[in-house]
Amino acid sequence: MLRELELSALGVIRHARIDFPPGLTVITGETGAGKTMLLGALNWLAGGRTDAALVAGERAQVSGVFALPQDHPAAAQAIEAGGILEGDELVVSRTVNPAGRSRAHLGGVTVPSAALTASIGQLVAVHGQADQLRLRSARQQRDLLDRYGAISTSQYKQVYDAATTVLAQLASLDSQDSQAAWESDALRRALREIDAVNPQPAEEIELPARIERLANAEDLRQAAVSAGQALAGPEEAGPAQGGGLDPGAVTALDAARRALEAGAARDPALAAFAGRAGELAYLASDLANEVAQYCDTLESDPGLMAQLQERRAALGALLRKCGPTANDVLTWAETARQRLDELDFSPQRRQRLAAEAAAAVTERDQAAAALSEQRRQAAKRLAAAVTAELRGLGMAQAQFEVAVDQLAELGPAGGDAIDFRFTSHRGPLRPLARGASGGELSRVMLALEVAAIGQRTSPASQVDDLTLVFDEVDQGVGGAAALALAERLARLAQSHQVLAVTHLPQIAAAADHHVVVTKGPDGTSANAVEGSARRSELARMLAGLEDSVAAQQHADELLARDWVAQSSPE
Repeated sequence: MLRELELSALGVIRHARIDFPPGLTVITGETGAGKTMLLGALNWLAGGRTDAALVAGERAQVSGVFALPQDHPAAAQAIEAGGILEGDELVVSRTVNPAGRSRAHLGGVTVPSAALTASIGQLVAVHGQADQLRLRSARQQRDLLDRYGAISTSQYKQVYDAATTVLAQLASLDSQDSQAAWESDALRRALREIDAVNPQPAEEIELPARIERLANAEDLRQAAVSAGQALAGPEEAGPAQGGGLDPGAVTALDAARRALEAGAARDPALAAFAGRAGELAYLASDLANEVAQYCDTLESDPGLMAQLQERRAALGALLRKCGPTANDVLTWAETARQRLDELDFSPQRRQRLAAEAAAAVTERDQAAAALSEQRRQAAKRLAAAVTAELRGLGMAQAQFEVAVDQLAELGPAGGDAIDFRFTSHRGPLRPLARGASGGELSRVMLALEVAAIGQRTSPASQVDDLTLVFDEVDQGVGGAAALALAERLARLAQSHQVLAVTHLPQIAAAADHHVVVTKGPDGTSANAVEGSARRSELARMLAGLEDSVAAQQHADELLARDWVAQSSPE
């Protein structure tokens, strides 16, 4: 429940502070005085959109104090955001600068405006002329019905999205254009070329080296043979022939080792030299063996040379298209195969996708049928509740109906066309958008609100916690209808805190508390009035003259009326 509202530099209001006790509080005043600013400020606190055009100074500021129990969901939202409750009070504020930037505080901490919506939005329900206009919208009517019946569309939306996705995939598969077919054909040709060459990782480096060796095989062999002879000596040198030939490095090093070992008996230092000579002889012998093995690997096949050169040419063509390396070609081929799988036109894939689509559509249709049944049941309850409320508002012959018709196609919100139909007399019901005047629409909106309140059965949503706000809900209402509207608001205020901006003296007289907004030379002020001051304000509303004796007598008559007793249901 709202206990206090304070605002400054908001439109025509320089500063105002108002206490709001329980029951029905009305806000009255001359046109243009700024009455609606008070409820607009309350809408800001509930996370509503701000308007920089209303900032009258360096910044506009709105603050409010709400009473609520510690275990209320709004309190939990505030505490989760880091805010602190002061006893049973939650303090909330919002400032807006001329550039339109706003800052919100909840329970003493800075929060995004969405946090106000999540918390204070649970405590305040604002209804104004804009809501009446939205009430003519088919979508708004559907949303109202769903809220009344506590109908969730989330499960249906989930299966609807799944069916939409698979149907789109099937349609895409069926409508593949020539570009996709051309892409598939081009990918297959490229992959056939790659598979024919069968490139190996890093082959663009190894293949030229192999060709170079093959092209110079004789020179390489001669170099290896000469090196081998220098290391191991001539293979054909015998005792008679070898006397004038070099013995080879291995033989020479071995002879040096033996000579050093022979002298080591006389000088130990030569033993170390002998060991090193032995190591060199071993290394030279090992190198000679490796050189001989290298000679065995040398190829001198002209046919092989031609094959390698052809492969290098084929590999080069692939590298120019998909390179620059063989690894790049292999990566491109893997990507191309994945893309081909996406473009697979095989009958098996289409059959599988068609089966998935059929199952998804069946599940979607079943969810839509269940949703429609829930709406039909809720529509009956809502129609009866609103009709009863309208008759309590002085429309004895009014009838209200909620039609649930099937749409040609299912949509994200189901397959139902919701149409509120209304008549104020015993005649054919017409769509609400065409069958209700402004005053009748005001009463329909109030009846819908009261019916929705009747559905609030959750312990966390006790009626005392909700503040109902009506901004000129009396638009276009007069005479007996004004009396009925005042009586209904008075009875509604027995279980809720109700705030109403009104031009009707009947509603003002039915209120428990009365605030008058006055525009003066020093700005607009808002003050609670009682006794003679309230009597004078009612006289002004009745006749435009505060000192009219007849108007004051009429005001006394209205103030003496027992509005709650008059509004008691039959």
